[in-house]
This record gives sequence, C-alpha cells and structure tokens, in this order.
Amino acid sequence: MLTYDLAERGKRTMYEFLYEKMKEDIMQGVLKAGEKLPSKRAMAEHMDVSIKTVENAYNQLLLEGYITSEEKKGYFVSKLAKGSAAVAGYTAFSTRYKEEEVLADFTAHNIDYEKFPFASWAKVMRETLTDYDTTLLKMVPFNGVEELRIQIAEHLYRYRGMQVSPDRIIVGAGTEYLYGRLLQLLGKDAFYAVENPGYKKISRLYDANGVKWTYIDIDKSGMNVKALEASGANVAHVSPEHHYPVGIVTPIGRRQELLAWAAEEPGRYIIEDDYDCEFRLVGRSIPSLQSMDTNHRVIYMNNFSKTMVPSLRVSYMVLPEKLMERYMATMSFYSCSVSGFEQYALARFMERGYFERHIRRSINYYRQQRDKIRGMFRASSLHKISRIIETGAGTHFLLRVDTDLSDVEIKWAAKERGILIQCLSEYCFENQQLYRGFLIINYSDMEEERLKKAIRELEELFGVE
Repeated sequence: MLTYDLAERGKRTMYEFLYEKMKEDIMQGVLKAGEKLPSKRAMAEHMDVSIKTVENAYNQLLLEGYITSEEKKGYFVSKLAKGSAAVAGYTAFSTRYKEEEVLADFTAHNIDYEKFPFASWAKVMRETLTDYDTTLLKMVPFNGVEELRIQIAEHLYRYRGMQVSPDRIIVGAGTEYLYGRLLQLLGKDAFYAVENPGYKKISRLYDANGVKWTYIDIDKSGMNVKALEASGANVAHVSPEHHYPVGIVTPIGRRQELLAWAAEEPGRYIIEDDYDCEFRLVGRSIPSLQSMDTNHRVIYMNNFSKTMVPSLRVSYMVLPEKLMERYMATMSFYSCSVSGFEQYALARFMERGYFERHIRRSINYYRQQRDKIRGMFRASSLHKISRIIETGAGTHFLLRVDTDLSDVEIKWAAKERGILIQCLSEYCFENQQLYRGFLIINYSDMEEERLKKAIRELEELFGVE
C-alpha cells in the first residue's frame, strides 16, 4: 500500500500533497505503467484522510493523464513516454500546447501580438545600437541604467500617482529574480502573509527560499487586516489595484488599515504587487498603495511583461529609502540581470512616447474585446446558468456557473473538448468549496471564431440549449 509522510505536507492542501507525491512516483517509475492503484476508500483509510481528499487527488491525476480509470475495475497508472522524467514532462507539455490540438486556451495571460508597435520598437533598437555603440558592451549599474530608471519613475508618477526617486528603483530580469533578492534583503526571520485565494506562485517562491509564510483569507475589500494582525506575520503581500484572479479592488478604508498595520511595528512591510495595473478599462486608474504611504513601509513591484511583451524580461521594484540603503550596503555586489541594450532601448521607447501611446491603444482594444466577449457569453445559452463577475480591469473575468459538476470534472470535460480552463478554487490554499464553480476566463488574445466554437462546446458540456 502506498505510504507518504504527512509531515512533509507543509502548507499544501492534503489533496495537493497526495497528488504531487503520486505524480512524482509515476514519473520516477516507482508506480509502474498498468499498475492498479488502491481504491479511494482503501487509500483514505490507510492514509487517514477523507475519501474526498483521495478522490480530488485521483481526479487531478486523471485530468493530467498520469492515471486512467476503468469502470468497475478501478484506477491504473498510465504508460508514459520512454526516457527520463524530464523528457516525459517535456513530451506532455509539447502535446498540450500544440495549436491545432487546442480549441481555446482560457488559461493564457498572453497579449495580442499583432497590436504591438513592432515598427516603432525596431526603429528604437536600431537607434540604440547606433547611438550607444560601445556603451552597450559595458557593465550596467547594479540597479539598472539610469535612463530607464528615470523613465520608470516618470511613468509611475503619471499612471500611479507615485513620487519616487530613480535611485530607489531596482531593475531585474523577471519578477522571480527580484523576489529572490527581496527575500534575501528582508532576511530569514521575515514572516510573510499572502492572499487566499491568491497567486500561488508567490508561496512557491517562499517555499523555494525557505522562508516562513502563511495565508490570510480575503473578503470583499481584500486581505483581512484583523486576521493579518492575529497571524503574527510582518510582511504582507497584496494586490490592491486588481486582485488576480478574484478581481476585487481594495477600497480606501482597507488600504488605510493595511498602512496603519505596517506602521504599528518596526520591521513590518507591505509588498504591493501591481501587475496589470495599467489595464483599467472602466474609470481612471486608482493611485497605488505606495503613493499613500507616509511611513515608508510599502515595497512596490511591477513589470513590462503585459504592457510590452512577455519575452522582454524587465521587471522592477521600488524600495523604501531605508531598505534601499541596506540593499546598497549589503547586496549591491549583485550584477544587474538585464542587458544594457534592452534597458537603453526601453528607456528611449518610453521617452519618445511610444510606450504611453501603446498603452492607450491597448486599453481601447481590450475594452472592445471585453465588451464583445461578455456579449457573446450573455447571448449564449450559458447565461441561463451563469453570471459574469468583473471589475473593469485586467484582461480576464470570472464566470460563475451553477452546476453539479465539481471543478475537477469541469476541467476534465473541458479538456476533452479541446478547452483549457482554470477554476478559482485552484488558487485557494484551503476552503476550495467556497469558490466552487468559478471559471477564470482570460480573453486577451482570443479569436472570435475560436471563442464562438468554445462557447458552443461549453453549452454542451453544461447541458444547456
């Protein structure tokens, strides 16, 4: 009988832990192709967990193709491609993302690449190569080239109401890189709080860096400050402008509560994750939490992956003055991880006004795209069993579906029809049932004809006409 040490579970839910351990055994050949798995009841009794926990783990393995189910016979390990685990994983990944095999991918956070001003970007790159010449061969400052930091500071002033010195901005190759530096800066004794539901990649970064963290439930206004206070955490990771994937905006009252919490004790900080902030489709952009911070406790983070292109791995963070001084004293030996060429080119792209015009055009396009797609869902038979939930920001919305199907069953049935979709419950650390039946619809690069077909497939999946 399969046995796993529950002490290794950490912050993972029970079913996630069981699923991951069994997946690992299948990939490594511990569980061999064709081998029959214990029944749900037998596995639950042996592991001293609920049958529902085992059922969710098995369903996820079914969904990803690691096991198969035969009626009245049970569950069996699937045959994977020959070779190492890495090769098998690569094979599965490649198959999943072949364009011809996927009708619609609602999980993607892509941009519409045809809307990107390639001509302007190419012109700026050519000018950068000519004008900067051998400068591009030299090492750049540890916090990024000054020209780019100046442009970022001006952009933050115009779009986010922030008055920051370029000297407090650090540029890095991707948000994950900057988080790694930030966790090192704050030290091993820092105790982090993340939103539940929330972006789970953050907690995985915390696990990978061996720091202590917990989750705090959100309500209609964002992270619950009373629960945050009771947790003992001293660093809160929040997304007040536009929570992903719930979409809520943290109102002024809750923002003030968060800032007051941070100011109460020395060493408390707030990490403001402002991803997607530029894409407010209704009304004006809301000033950032950092712009309200008079006690210098907010660490601001953002990137250019959505406003430019994902392949341009340029992210940045704005540190409070004391933290910047500490960074310079203890961590300035780290080299900047973004090439000088990309930084100089992006700085000129912003200085010439191309970046701002691109954002304005993108907002107009995504607003039209959102209205069109919402109209298509509402005009379909799905409107009988669903409602759209969104706050006029970002490039996704939630589709609340009234169905007896579990979220795992929805994902499995959708994938069988060539539709990739995520559910809100997947972003929960616990209490997944509270968010059952919420589908996340990312629409930024969805073609109209493909969407029409996908909606028809979803109508059949949920049995509505």
